[in-house]
Amino acid sequence: MRSDPSVLQSLLDAFATRAPTGDGRAEHRSPKPFPAADPVAVEEPGEDPARDLHATLLARRSSLRYADAPVRTDLVLGLVRTALRRDSEDWGLDGDTGPLEVFVFALRSEGRPAGVYRVTAREASFIAPASDLGDPELLGVQREFADAAGIVALYADLDRADSWAGAHGYRVCAVRASMALYDFHLRCQSHGLAGTPFGGFIGSAVRNLVQSDGAARHPLLSATYAHPAP
Repeated sequence: MRSDPSVLQSLLDAFATRAPTGDGRAEHRSPKPFPAADPVAVEEPGEDPARDLHATLLARRSSLRYADAPVRTDLVLGLVRTALRRDSEDWGLDGDTGPLEVFVFALRSEGRPAGVYRVTAREASFIAPASDLGDPELLGVQREFADAAGIVALYADLDRADSWAGAHGYRVCAVRASMALYDFHLRCQSHGLAGTPFGGFIGSAVRNLVQSDGAARHPLLSATYAHPAP
């Protein structure tokens, strides 16, 4: 944590206005597509009647110790898509700030190949095999993150958010990302999985793999998922 906020002062000052800090022409740009991606059919899992939100909150723990067993990737993709669909419907800002998107780095996968998956509120696809990831310890500032069965990283279009409302657009994206990420995290917990949200995802490690330019596609928040340690 920084005790000197001076480096953030310009951002804090900008919250008082909705003027774009860039050129305001984000509608003429968009995140790079993935033409070679393989579409993946995703079914959103239903609610678990045995563990509702109250029971989930009581049992919820943030953990960096995980079992070695793989996790069913279809479940993870479905939970991610549920969170993104709820974000899209609740906020209604996809047309203004762009939709959120998630990249799932499935390190130990059951039912589908290990690798990188892209998920939005409307579709999912397989981007790259796990061999393209390299050392998974490079994905986070703590090596323990790589011990999980996978990592979910939430990305936003900060270019469009800035054109829409300047620094306030960034603030809205950060709030949306937090809500969607915790929606996913708590749904993982309700299905008996473990994990922790974290802000130390190293986006540069997969910048080329997910075609992130730091503006139209930029990582904001992440979470691990896995079976709990015995």
